Amino acid sequence: MITLIISGVTVIIIVLIAVIVIIGRHRSFSNVALFISLIATASVLFGDSMCMFKPESVIAWKKFVHISEAIMVSSWLLFSLRFAKVNYWDTISTFSRILVFLSPVLMIIFVLLRSESFFYSPEFASERVLFLNNPGYIYNIVLLLYSVMSIIGLEMTLKSSSGLEKWNIKYMLIGIGGILAINIFYYSHALLYRSINMNLLLVRSGVILISIILIAYSFVKQSAMNVEISISRSVFYRSLSLLIVGIYLVGLAIIGEGMRYFGPEVGKNITTFLGFAGAILLLIIILSEKLRRKAMVFINKNFYSQKYDYRDQWLKFTQCISLARSFDDLLGLIAKSFRDAIGARGVTIWLKEKDIGEYLFAGALDADPVETKPDEGLIRFLREKKWILDIHDLNCREIVAANAGFIEESTASLIIPLLNGDELIGFILLREGLAGNEYNYEDYDLLKTLASQATAAILNMKLSEELTEAKEMEAMGRLSSFIIHDLKNATSMLSLIAQNAEEHIDNPDFQKDAIKAISNSSGKINAIIEKLKNLPKKTSLALQDSDLGTCVKTAISELNINGNANLSFKEARRVDARFDREEITKVIINLIINALDATDYKGEIEVLVDEEGDMGFVTVSDNGCGMSREFIEKHLFKPFQTTKKKGLGIGLYQCRTIVEAHSGKLKVDSEKGKGTVFTMYLPKI
Repeated sequence: MITLIISGVTVIIIVLIAVIVIIGRHRSFSNVALFISLIATASVLFGDSMCMFKPESVIAWKKFVHISEAIMVSSWLLFSLRFAKVNYWDTISTFSRILVFLSPVLMIIFVLLRSESFFYSPEFASERVLFLNNPGYIYNIVLLLYSVMSIIGLEMTLKSSSGLEKWNIKYMLIGIGGILAINIFYYSHALLYRSINMNLLLVRSGVILISIILIAYSFVKQSAMNVEISISRSVFYRSLSLLIVGIYLVGLAIIGEGMRYFGPEVGKNITTFLGFAGAILLLIIILSEKLRRKAMVFINKNFYSQKYDYRDQWLKFTQCISLARSFDDLLGLIAKSFRDAIGARGVTIWLKEKDIGEYLFAGALDADPVETKPDEGLIRFLREKKWILDIHDLNCREIVAANAGFIEESTASLIIPLLNGDELIGFILLREGLAGNEYNYEDYDLLKTLASQATAAILNMKLSEELTEAKEMEAMGRLSSFIIHDLKNATSMLSLIAQNAEEHIDNPDFQKDAIKAISNSSGKINAIIEKLKNLPKKTSLALQDSDLGTCVKTAISELNINGNANLSFKEARRVDARFDREEITKVIINLIINALDATDYKGEIEVLVDEEGDMGFVTVSDNGCGMSREFIEKHLFKPFQTTKKKGLGIGLYQCRTIVEAHSGKLKVDSEKGKGTVFTMYLPKI
């Protein structure tokens, strides 16, 4: 009865997991293969359970089991060859390909054979044993062969994955490996004794139940870690695994000897079940990245003079970041390298924004974006001390307490400065490591070395982007030359008409052609002017002491929108500054026009003049469409980057250039769908 209960529970759980697989996941080939494999496995257990429950119908139910087993081993083979492999077909051996192609043929052959030709059972009702005939013996050989090749396919997946990829898929591999292992035991036992002992159904169901629970857990666990194992010391670590396996086998022998006193049949079942359960537990321990990391720390401390192979770490880092094709790629690869170096659970990168002088969130790996910003004390600490900040270090408790909100949101454990001489270009936050937070000077030395190389890579990539921007500006200059040439041609045409008009002005045909030519030239000139109205007109500034509020009023009057009920102007206090009126007026006009465009000339626009410390400022805010944070950080102030259909993407680039020429700053705060606030700061007199 206990056998039927455990088998029934196992079948129900397998079916539920199969439904989750096919419904809750995208239907890739491997997912469909897993679904079929689980359903076929459940069918095999169900059929064997019915054989035990109704021994008089053993032939009919065994026919159902044979069909299910043929489908099961074929689908498990397909799944094991496809799972977690991008170029899976190139990795499949010739023998495995033959088995894949022969699967339909073999299934048809064995399905067409009568069940009586597979086995005979003179006393099945009492002994629960089926004796194999030659077709049955061959059939079990085929099932065993498919199961062995399936587990080899899973081993290939395990070997091709790196540390944190193993962490992500290990429970799936262990669970499916447990099912394949008990199948191998079951079929090899049948071949060894040339009989099928149905009393092993309890053991088979128990092992599959544990395995399917691990498979279910792998679907719930959604981490994406990818820690690599140090290759230079892998022999020692493999020896450690073999030592654990040897201890396990000795323990298994002792358990088997003890179970002998409970009776041969019970002892055999319990010993077999504990053996497979212990093997699964052993695999969990061996593949546990946390235990592996702790073991590596222990081994390195006690068996090696240095904790890290610095040459190997440097080569890995260099090879990794060399794959970057863009700035975002570089940040992602740097984050991955730092994560892999000490087994951190996540990485966040912050970089100094050149235009505003603030440190902004730039990227993350296995970590959420952070909204809270660090205070100036933390920035000063990293820049002046040039230390790696460990939040658990008692010597740093004051700076940690001052940034408690920032550290809590980012879940940082280590903060690593990115230094270019005395300049802090950014910093990297590492979350808690897999092996805990016990770091020593060697960890810090490695992280400092990687940080130095990361800083150089970031600066080189930024320099490359600036060079690209310079080339774009050069291209803009060439474009301007072409446009000026077009303007010259248009004015030449107008000059020619004016010259000929003195002689032919009374000619009606000439009048008609002249009007048409003037209209065409005027249209071309207006189109060119419309494109070029945002281009800088002069390179020097006519600085003079002026009232910033008066300048804003002038800009609003030039736009002829003083009577617009949607625009409000407020001068909190008089602000005197030294600036070029024409250029600053141009900036204010551009900001107001952008606000009008963002609101489709229907929203609310507010212009404010005030002061803050030794800086005066003008704020232009609207409740328009807003901008995303990514667009602001990566595209807003760069030339030829625009969201307008007819824009050149030069206006804000020019505005920032003008403001910076006045030793000021242009800042923006925007949220998608809620509006934008531009603030122009100028030094007061």
